[in-house]
Amino acid sequence: MIERIAGFRLRKNSLLALAVVLLGGVAVAMYLDRQGISYKELIVVPCALIVAVIVFGGERGLRFGLVLWVLTMGLGYRTVEWTPNLRIHPSEILIWLLLASICAQRQLRSSTRFSLPWWLWLLVPFWALAWWPLIAGDASWDKMLNEFRNFLLLVPVMIVSSVVLERRSYWRYLLLAFFIASSWIAILGVGEYWFPGVQGLFPAFITAAKAEVTADGFMRAQFSFWGGSQATFICVLALPSAIVLATWWRGWLPRAAIVIAAVFQIMAIYIGGYRSMWLVLLIQVVAACILRVKKHGVAVALLVLAVAIGGYQFIPNTNERVITGIAALQGAPIDHSAQDRKDRALGAVDEVMQSPFGSGWSGAGWVHSDFLQVAANLGVIAGLIFLGGFLYTLLRVGRHMPTWLKATPEGELGLGLLLSFVGAGGLLAIQGVEVLPQLVLPVWFVWSLVEIWLRQNSSAKELSYSYAPTNFYPAANFQ
Repeated sequence: MIERIAGFRLRKNSLLALAVVLLGGVAVAMYLDRQGISYKELIVVPCALIVAVIVFGGERGLRFGLVLWVLTMGLGYRTVEWTPNLRIHPSEILIWLLLASICAQRQLRSSTRFSLPWWLWLLVPFWALAWWPLIAGDASWDKMLNEFRNFLLLVPVMIVSSVVLERRSYWRYLLLAFFIASSWIAILGVGEYWFPGVQGLFPAFITAAKAEVTADGFMRAQFSFWGGSQATFICVLALPSAIVLATWWRGWLPRAAIVIAAVFQIMAIYIGGYRSMWLVLLIQVVAACILRVKKHGVAVALLVLAVAIGGYQFIPNTNERVITGIAALQGAPIDHSAQDRKDRALGAVDEVMQSPFGSGWSGAGWVHSDFLQVAANLGVIAGLIFLGGFLYTLLRVGRHMPTWLKATPEGELGLGLLLSFVGAGGLLAIQGVEVLPQLVLPVWFVWSLVEIWLRQNSSAKELSYSYAPTNFYPAANFQ
């Protein structure tokens, strides 16, 4: 009887969702016939469809909704302005909607085990205390909310990801969506870099395709479709997923597609011109070579070397770009960009020394180092907690070395997450991403995946999952 009722409800929800989609399709067709199409429609329509999937899809809609949410990372700077200092990104609206959907489904609330890391709980009081400048009337509420909400977004990302990954087969869907979003960014960025004439074909989507010449003469890609060369941050985080994806899909055609997409992502990181991202990529490659010398390490090293040689031949002043990067690492910058970053970092250190209890949300501006920015805004104790949380998580991943040293699907997943987490640490330490949701959400997503992987591996022998077998990793499942 219960099964019949559940089946009836499922069919009812499916028919309702189908009706909504059909009506929405008719409305969209009529609108486009009258108004034409622009990037706004390409954002609103897919987001509306995702909302329909989440609202009417039940538990399956929630899980599939997170997969679609990952794809929205490719939207970039396309946001909705609330105030001049506060812009809302579609991704953050969708992740809060997913959290609300979980709260509305009693079955998911009762059957899912999830927890927030200890360091996050320790930061909550500092989040509240950092609002004191607003009470004193010395700050703008929208600037403060802009930075506060970017930290708060970690909570729904971690909770929703935990719920979805209770069904462990969704690991492959989430990582594949992340890799697809990154590949989309890379292909568009590389395409407009080498063929700037595409701007004339898509003027509503690509506004500044021509490469920018830096002070050292390097031709830097604009990634104008995404909104800036910061798009390559996502490539740094998603690129290691190629290791595990190639393990899950063993056919020659999927693997060829993965390799081609990886080449585009490495090229995107190269032409993006972020010297810090070149360093992070180098660290990832060296780690892959050390841990997978017989298999993936050599292949990855040769791939990166080929892209580097090709870039050296066709992109001028690469040597100068490398030299200025080395000078910046030595603490003696010789270009304006690196000097500005050094000044911002030293300014944040001075603020910490003068106000060890913090200057409040957005008090330090954009420091380009989240660890320093947290210390300047929330206080030195909060900064140490945040840094300690990252190092503690990295240490826990290191303790699972016997797992990700094995050439098994589970080991490949652990290795890919380790390399992505190293990339996240590089972004937090030497770029700063907490100022914008489109920059911080990919980092929070990677951090959430690492926490969930650690929890699932530590409890694999104790928990019995009702949705899928604990050992979901055999390659046969992914061919």
